[in-house]
Amino acid sequence: MANLLNSIPYGLKMLTAGACLCALQGLPTLAYAAGELAKSAAASPPAPASSYKPKPGETLDQVIAKTMAKSPLSIALLRQAFIDQNPQGIVPGKIPKLRKGVTLQVPDHDRLLRGVLASVTPVPAPLPPEVQPQVAPPTPEDRKRWIQYP
Repeated sequence: MANLLNSIPYGLKMLTAGACLCALQGLPTLAYAAGELAKSAAASPPAPASSYKPKPGETLDQVIAKTMAKSPLSIALLRQAFIDQNPQGIVPGKIPKLRKGVTLQVPDHDRLLRGVLASVTPVPAPLPPEVQPQVAPPTPEDRKRWIQYP
C-alpha cells in the first residue's frame, strides 16, 4: 500500500484529500462522485486494446513516454501496468527489458486511473435514517409567501 501511495502524483493526492475533507464536512458531492467512479470502474466493459511494436533498442520507459505521454499517473505505476499486462514481452527486474520482436499491449489508461482513484478515495457510508434531515412539504401558507414571476 505504501508503494501505491508513493506512486500517486501530488495533484491526485490533493484531489483525494479534498474528497475526504468534503465527506467530513458533510458535503457529499465529491465523495459521491468518487464512489460512482469506483462503481463504474467495476462495471465498465474493457476498452479495445491497443498495441505497440517497440523499435530495436527502445526501453520500456521510452515506450511508456510514446504511448501514454499525457498520463498524470507516475512512471512507476505505468511501468508496473505494462509488466502486468505483458508478462510474455517484458523481462522483469530492476530495469525491465523488452523481448525482441514482441508486440506489447498498451494498458487501458482510463481503467488504471479509475483503479487508482477507487483505491485511495473513501466511499462514504450512507447516513442512518434517524440522522438524515427530514424535509416537510410546503404548506399553503408557505406557498403564499413565494415570489411569483409573470
